[in-house]
Amino acid sequence: MDKFPSKRHVPLILVIITLIVYLSTICPTVYPGDSGELTVAAYSLGIPHPSGYPLYALVGKLFCLIPIGNIGFRMNLMSVFFSLATVWIVYSIIFKITSSTISSIFGAFTLAFTPLFWSQTVSAEVYPLHTFFVALLIGILISWDEKRDIRYLALFAFITGLSFLNHLQTVMMAPSVLFFLIAADRKDFLNLKTITVLSILFIFALTVYIYLPIRTNAGAAIHWGDPNNLRNFFDVVSGSHHRSEYVFDQTIVEYMVRAKEAFMVIVNQFWIILLFGVWGFFKLLLMRWRIFYLGIIVFDFFYTVFLNTVNIEITPFNLPTLIVIVILAGAGVADLLKRCRKIYLKSNLRLYMLSNIACCVVPVIFLVSSYNIYDQSRNYNGYEHTFNAFRTVNQGGILFIDGDNNVFPVTYARIIERMREDVTLYDRWNLFFIMPYLTGSKGEFVYDGDWGELINILQKEIIKKNVDQGVYFMVFNPYEISAPENYRLIPYGVLSLVVNDQIEIDQKKRAQIWNYYNAESLEDNFFCDYMNREITANYHLNKGHHLLMLGGIEPGLKRLKLASEIGYNNAPIHSYLSLLLSDFGFFDEAKVELEKSLIYSQNIAVVYSNWAYYYYKLSDLDNAVDSIKKAIEIEPDNAIYYNNLGSLLLEAGQKDEAIKVFRKSLSIKDNQEGIKKIIQENDVKNGDTE
Repeated sequence: MDKFPSKRHVPLILVIITLIVYLSTICPTVYPGDSGELTVAAYSLGIPHPSGYPLYALVGKLFCLIPIGNIGFRMNLMSVFFSLATVWIVYSIIFKITSSTISSIFGAFTLAFTPLFWSQTVSAEVYPLHTFFVALLIGILISWDEKRDIRYLALFAFITGLSFLNHLQTVMMAPSVLFFLIAADRKDFLNLKTITVLSILFIFALTVYIYLPIRTNAGAAIHWGDPNNLRNFFDVVSGSHHRSEYVFDQTIVEYMVRAKEAFMVIVNQFWIILLFGVWGFFKLLLMRWRIFYLGIIVFDFFYTVFLNTVNIEITPFNLPTLIVIVILAGAGVADLLKRCRKIYLKSNLRLYMLSNIACCVVPVIFLVSSYNIYDQSRNYNGYEHTFNAFRTVNQGGILFIDGDNNVFPVTYARIIERMREDVTLYDRWNLFFIMPYLTGSKGEFVYDGDWGELINILQKEIIKKNVDQGVYFMVFNPYEISAPENYRLIPYGVLSLVVNDQIEIDQKKRAQIWNYYNAESLEDNFFCDYMNREITANYHLNKGHHLLMLGGIEPGLKRLKLASEIGYNNAPIHSYLSLLLSDFGFFDEAKVELEKSLIYSQNIAVVYSNWAYYYYKLSDLDNAVDSIKKAIEIEPDNAIYYNNLGSLLLEAGQKDEAIKVFRKSLSIKDNQEGIKKIIQENDVKNGDTE
């Protein structure tokens, strides 16, 4: 056992130091990404995206009542609180298994200032509460193994149920836990009475899920998926709707790439500390503990690689692995210090003391090297992004929103801060701000088609009826928006405005919008994560587009280049830039963006479609046709690609081939009156009038 002054006060000192660091780096308001949605869910006792996170919302409501700062800041404090609790538990775990204060400090501080863990403390997110439960469950299991008291297992079962109410990834611990319990005490654990008691406590904790239908029926401000019937309830709790879209749907090569990314995330967090973790793993006396910890890492890796395709940078699936590694590293350091003590304590006391100091310095290196990156104390990106959008909209205007980084901050601003209540909001997911449905002659509307087509129908009708009062789009790629005939989208500040082709735009007013924006954070360097970079890159992209329209070629291209650099791994950014640069005739720059899209895009068909547009703008119809054919090879049921191919063939003078392609498009999607009209006008060979 190492010597350390005032050992009993060490955990308190540890927490205070960590608290000071976290409070100095916490975001002062709503953060980009899920932060806005989760904050609104807690504030309004609503229901965020699956799995509904009822425990997070309930606990978050308590933090919303703290009379400090704005609501966004209060929810960020919740992340700080549970991150601190996790650090304290990890310290306690390492100390319990090693009796070494130095190694416990080493492990706890290393976790606290590891980039992936630290990044989750600065904003409202579900992962600090998730890591708290992971660490707590490991701690309870250690206590049970030490004392074999059934009350610890009862507490473990109940806490496991509570953890499911926050994040279902906890289920990936189940194989390791079951193995450990059976290996440690098969007879008592597999006892019918024990299993019954544990099951009752586990299910009792899950009864908190009743929150979902109760708050839905109560009309909560947000209630994702309307889980007030059995089918919707199961869909939300299990996440089946969105998870079914990406579970086991990748190729072997794609899984290999993702596995490499997941592995490198861990390597980049720890580097040499991984060696301490490996050493600690082999120094654990009991094989069941080795298998337990290894199982958590393996199944966490499986969850990260095979059960998700969400960008690993966006969602930190590896946090349970981080906790296990720092516990093992703490055990490894304790063993090494013990060996140093035997060797140097009598012969070279100074060298022994230096080895202790070195263990405390390693986490300080993490702290110093990462502080500026994760200091979000001046980060107002999410707030400025939303504030500027609302400033762009006319009095009584309509704003369509799409994408997490648009919908969630806007939801926060409208529901919590009641920003611009004169503006009508419609989100294109139809989740929070519902579009009005069309009605037939008998007051009903029936549509047989996919959601994307229905969205286009609804927004076109809304545009036609309300264009005079101002219809705006807050989307990250305006090229994807289909406007009604005789209407078009034009850049309008950070938004896109729908205008009638016959209406002349007030260019002076259009240019002056930028003078009224708040952009202190957006012009700063808050690029620590994907969501911040997406917002910032789009700000510079829109600014660059504005400058190009004013004839400022050099400053405009400079802004666009900056947008590309900031959003370096953001495929939609590169896609949008390639189309924009092609429109302005900057083909060399557009080609660079297309090549970047090929690297980062998960939908290569879209990239080939953009290549076709690029070649079309170059008047290279042959390469344009070849590119769109490649897109069709990847997505043979995409009617839009066939329509684009048909249009290219028509322009190339290949009328017969074009008609065949258009017919193929109609076989995929019949309700295309415009395509039928093109066939009528051009199919003179067969005299077809369909």
